[in-house]
Amino acid sequence: MIDNKTRNQLKNMVSLKAAIAEAEEEVQMIQKEINIHGHDKKYVSALNELKQKIIYYRYRKIKICTNLYDKIEALEDEQEKRLLKYRYIRGYRWEIVADKMGYSIRQVFNIHNKIIYRIDH
Repeated sequence: MIDNKTRNQLKNMVSLKAAIAEAEEEVQMIQKEINIHGHDKKYVSALNELKQKIIYYRYRKIKICTNLYDKIEALEDEQEKRLLKYRYIRGYRWEIVADKMGYSIRQVFNIHNKIIYRIDH
């Protein structure tokens, strides 16, 4: 069974993915500013800071992913394993998870909620 720490890690996987994407967008915007305004120290410093954040977020994501993978594999239900891997390890949106599993989004949410309920109780 998955414990509460693991449940928090599942949530963190989604937020880390979003944080990485957001930081990468910021890097692109700053790089455009550098191209327009030259290599101003302010822009270069901000760019380096964002790149370090991305490295840190990716490291955390990999660390959590490694831990989660083992716990997901310990589950008995193959359907649950697939759902959790698609959503949290591969980072697929819910629509993609549903499509890959051949279910409606509602069915995917129901399976997910069943897993989370078991974690909490």
